[in-house]
Parts: sequence; C-alpha cells; structure tokens
Amino acid sequence: MASENGCAASSLLSPLFDGDRVNLVEVARTRLSVHYETGVSQLPMASVCLPGAVRLPNALVTQRLPAEGGATVGAGVLSTATGTWRVTRWWGPPRPRGLRPPRASVAGQPLPDESLSRVWGVPQLRPSYDRLLPVELLGAGPGLTPAGDDLLAGALVAAHATADPRLAGWRRALREPFALDRTTAVSRAMLLCALDGYAILELADYVYAVCDDGPASQWRDLDRATANLLAVGHSSGAALMAGVQHTFSTARTQGAA
Repeated sequence: MASENGCAASSLLSPLFDGDRVNLVEVARTRLSVHYETGVSQLPMASVCLPGAVRLPNALVTQRLPAEGGATVGAGVLSTATGTWRVTRWWGPPRPRGLRPPRASVAGQPLPDESLSRVWGVPQLRPSYDRLLPVELLGAGPGLTPAGDDLLAGALVAAHATADPRLAGWRRALREPFALDRTTAVSRAMLLCALDGYAILELADYVYAVCDDGPASQWRDLDRATANLLAVGHSSGAALMAGVQHTFSTARTQGAA
C-alpha cells in the first residue's frame, strides 16, 4: 500500500509540481538524499532530502526518502511505486544580492588555494582578476560535489551577491553546451543554482557575514558563519569558502593582465 507523505519544497521546484507530470530518473543517492534528473531544461535536477541533510537550493525536504528507482512529479505531487509526497509548505532558497564586497581582505582564517590543490587536485588560483577559469575547475576532486565545483559555486554566489563584472563571463563558460557534463549530477544541480545566485544556507550566511553591509541582525556573526560553513561535507565547506575568498580578494585588481 502506497504511503502518503508531506514535504517542504523549494520554490524553485514549483514549475515541476504545478505542471504536467514528468518522469524523474534517479542519478545519485546518499544516506540523507536522493537526486533526480528531470528532463526539463529550465530545472534539470531535483533533490529530495531528510531534515539533517545539507539543503540544496532545489531540494524537497521530507521525513522519508523515496525508494530506489524512478519517480514522477506534477499535478501537485511526487510519486513512486511505494508512496507519494505532497507539498505542504514552500520555502525560499537563500540568494544573497545587493551587497558590497568587503573593503578589506576577507576576515576569518584564510584557506590557501594550495591546500585544495595538494589534497583534492583542484587547480591553484592566482591572485589576478581573470584567473578563475571554470573549465579548469569543473569536476576536479572526488565526491558527489568535487572540490573544484564547490569552489566555483562559492565564487559564483559571491559574484552574484556583489554584482561582480566577472560573473557574466563565468556564466557563459558554464553554459556552453556540454560544459557541465564534465562533473557529477549533484554538482550540476548545485552549479546551475549558483549561476543564478542561489546557495545553501551556510554559504549564504558566510557571504552576508563577510560583506560590510550585510543584514547583521538577521545573520550569525562571522566566526559562527565560518564554523558552520567549514562543517559542510568533508571538503565542500572549505572549497566553497575558498571560492568566496577568491571573488572578494581579487575584485580590486579589475583590468589587471
């Protein structure tokens, strides 16, 4: 007998739930999450996770994960052979924007790019304005979200938050045909969200904390935000932070060769 489950869904998923039914193909599963390809160009990935998981911007949060295999979504529900998940609440994924980058170097303990290069095989960034090349970072490192992709996501979210002029070029590179095929399905979902400035809460919290005009009354202090971001995954938090630091620490060299 199929079970009925309530869930809280990201507002990014509303086109899937409000539209006609589409088939979902499971492409990755962890103890706390399941990730599906949707076949919909505007929203190619959707995730279902438990409350204890890192909440991706495109996530549906529930107390029970769907069983292995395919699913369908549309007409207000996500369905599998053994259950249905109906949205009882919508939540808005964090999207920092309209901020000024830090006037001084990024506060907190720096994370040298050399450490990511040495441990995870991520190409080392140089302190010049145009050095971040997305094609060099895509898929670099192990895991569901390789460290190179996490670094890219951090840089993209920070650039979107502060209207950094490099963002347009980074977007073009990542939106080239088949560019994102170089990495994992979960990373593709994360990067597609980051291209439009959407972030996990811990990353958004850190970006607000390091920016001079962030809404301090609504966000944790910098030490707390730093600790929370570094606690994400095995290497993901450190790589996300390195991406933010790259965007903010190199912005002043605009126009450098």
